[in-house]
Amino acid sequence: MTLAKYHVDPVTGFVPREPLPLQLPGAFAPWDALVPELSALIRSRRLRNALRALPVLDVTALHSEGDRERALLLLTHFANAHVWSGETADLRLPAPVAVPLCTLADQMGRPPIAHYATTTLTNWRLVDPTQPLSVDNARTLIQFLGGVDEDWFFVASMGVELAGAPLLPVVAAAVAQSREDTDDELAGSLHAFTQGMRVVHAALEHVRVWCDPATYYLRVRPFVTGWPQPGVVYEGVSEEPRRLIGGSAAQSALLQLFDAMLGVHHAEAPAGAYLRKVREFMPPPHRAFVEDTERDSRVRERATNGGVALQGAYNAAVQAIAAFRDAHMRLAHDYVVAPSASGRDTAGTGGTSLDTFLRGAHRNTSDARV
Repeated sequence: MTLAKYHVDPVTGFVPREPLPLQLPGAFAPWDALVPELSALIRSRRLRNALRALPVLDVTALHSEGDRERALLLLTHFANAHVWSGETADLRLPAPVAVPLCTLADQMGRPPIAHYATTTLTNWRLVDPTQPLSVDNARTLIQFLGGVDEDWFFVASMGVELAGAPLLPVVAAAVAQSREDTDDELAGSLHAFTQGMRVVHAALEHVRVWCDPATYYLRVRPFVTGWPQPGVVYEGVSEEPRRLIGGSAAQSALLQLFDAMLGVHHAEAPAGAYLRKVREFMPPPHRAFVEDTERDSRVRERATNGGVALQGAYNAAVQAIAAFRDAHMRLAHDYVVAPSASGRDTAGTGGTSLDTFLRGAHRNTSDARV
């Protein structure tokens, strides 16, 4: 199991090692020109007309992976901004956005809506190009309304991925050890995993530093919400409305990979079916990493049949995941439930009931101890 096979970097993990281009080739200049004006166009209610006035550009002219990722980044943000930028949702996405977006999304095995990979994994540039990537040396490439709260929410989310990056080789090693090595070697990897999860947990809490909960709830969250009933018509592609869930941290491969390595099973309801569904939103190589790990890992089986030391190391690793999910529940309460004033929308951007889904995932994790 080599990380490169899954487009995983040993330093940055699921985040690309190199930033995306700051501009697309010249033929796509109309898209690049909208990026710095997006928040002003949303505020002035002029964005929808601006998007309809764009030419329909041919994305097959984009050949490099970086250009294709930047194009998908811009188009998914244009799509969500179009739908949610008025007093009411506009459920007809104009052809200048819909046609290239659907073409590119189909080619890349991704959904034609803003999702975790385009809001977080690729939505960054270096503040100082001479220094390595970190949360303190990154800012978003594109924002909806803009401001430090929106910028930080997505940069801090990327920070969780960066904190988890050193654990990806540990996961690969543990899977291999679960099939051929001694209990002591496997326990050593599980101990390393548990230690590393402390850094991941700390990175999650870091989102609170520069992102105010009320600002997130009122000014950031609405733009990454999924399509409402009956769905969005992608003009020039099909007149059949499509319903897609919104961007969510559940679409990250990181925690699902950890579950797969440890053999944590999520019951169909309330968490399992949703967690499997959102794998469709992961870049295909990341999804393959999760699914191959799920297939190949014998970590839980070895722990169940192993000695006290291995069982202790396994249970500590499971508890580290459970503690992370507990922290995530508190974060969701503070950023969604509390600002909702109890009578408003408390569903996650992915469309799930936050309380039901997160509590279910936490309970399933805690129950995995042997």
